Amino acid sequence: MRHRTKTYALIATLVLLAAACGDDDAGTTAAQTTAATAAPTTTEAPATSAAPTTSEAPATTVAPATTTTAEPMGAITSDGSDYHIDWSMATPFFAPPAAGSGDPFYQLHSDPAADGFFLSVEAYTVYGTAWTGELGTFEIDCSPAGTGICVHFDPDGAGPEGNAGADFAATGQITFHELGPDGFRATLENVQFSNGITISGPLELSG
Repeated sequence: MRHRTKTYALIATLVLLAAACGDDDAGTTAAQTTAATAAPTTTEAPATSAAPTTSEAPATTVAPATTTTAEPMGAITSDGSDYHIDWSMATPFFAPPAAGSGDPFYQLHSDPAADGFFLSVEAYTVYGTAWTGELGTFEIDCSPAGTGICVHFDPDGAGPEGNAGADFAATGQITFHELGPDGFRATLENVQFSNGITISGPLELSG
């Protein structure tokens, strides 16, 4: 009886030892599992995003060229009181000194009815003592003691403005390039009338 009791006691001891060993293995495994779980996995840092590319500036839109149609201009225009004349648009009349005339003179003038203005040069060869019909540059002086060269000008032709040279007081210079029975060519410069109107020129006249 005593022998069986020892045997049972030995078996129980072995069982307890085995259980203890089993617990140690389980604990070790559990510890390893816990350690493995606890260790954080290293997460790679996210790739740095490249800086956004700069958008190209939008192309500048070129405004379409504006086509300007020049307004047609007449034979005569003015900047205030200074008149500009395009003699090529006039329809001039020319006459040399009349044969047998008591006071012969060259005359060249526009046609106010056709041109809308009147410009006249009357160059006397006898009336003025300072000019007798030669070529060259002379003063405009419509007087017996002067050259006897007179200039008349009416900007609006048959309109109400009137002849600026009606008082025979126009001054300035004229250069005669050609004077003959078949042609008249001259240049007017710095012509001034007593009412303030001017023709600065140079204005080429021919007829």
